Amino acid sequence: MPRNVEIEIFNIASTTVDQVEVRRWLTHVGAPDFVVPVQVTDPALLIALAAKRCYMSFEPGLNPNVTRVRSDYVEYFDNILRSGHGSVLEHAVYTYAIEGVSRVFTAEMNRHRAGWAISEGSLRFIRFDKDIPYWLPLSLCEDLADDADLAMRKMLSRQLFNNAFEEVEIIYRDLLSVWQMDEGDKNFAYKKKMTSCLRRIVPMGVATGGVWSGNIRALRHVIALRTDPAAEEEIAYVFRRIANDIIEREPMLFSDFQQSTAADDASWIPAYRKV
Repeated sequence: MPRNVEIEIFNIASTTVDQVEVRRWLTHVGAPDFVVPVQVTDPALLIALAAKRCYMSFEPGLNPNVTRVRSDYVEYFDNILRSGHGSVLEHAVYTYAIEGVSRVFTAEMNRHRAGWAISEGSLRFIRFDKDIPYWLPLSLCEDLADDADLAMRKMLSRQLFNNAFEEVEIIYRDLLSVWQMDEGDKNFAYKKKMTSCLRRIVPMGVATGGVWSGNIRALRHVIALRTDPAAEEEIAYVFRRIANDIIEREPMLFSDFQQSTAADDASWIPAYRKV
């Protein structure tokens, strides 16, 4: 039977700074006494170091044009965002493993290739066994606020969704049998070729997953764009959750983001859009 799965999000990696090499580098550029801030995360630190190298502003006088430097890093990062110095944000990266999303989500995410590394589950290689999992859109889930007509439409839609996946499962299994996919004489090359062929009948609503690594600039852009009420509902659902995670992890780099207070609007809105 088809499985209606939940979307799960895992922050599996982020940029780490090599403090020993940073100290060697600072000595090399003439700033051996620069105090590396301990109150910032490694991704934020890397961004700060890159930004300070742009103007050689590790300390006053290192660049004759610089007579003072900011010691308050909340103000420092706000100035980076306010001035649109977005290129330095690209140095720091966060990696999310996301499971249970559909090909609808992945198609939307592939439009944001700039600033992202994407490794998606390949249905050319991955063969389904018994179940074809899917994620049920939130717009079809039960809601106590629904009137009787809307509740009935949603219920019928859920049944039809399930029926559609059940039918595909039956046909998919029949095709596996036609091509004798489990016979001992079938090698991996044969199985890969036929798996690629048979995936064409699988709905794009099938649940899949993968790994997405985005730099801070790209994350800011996608959160601002895809948590908007006009965004496709699945990608909006995912990036509202990612926004909650990354804004908590990197408050200095997302300090200008505020969540909408309007009813039925969970979007995150930056004060500085063009960063």
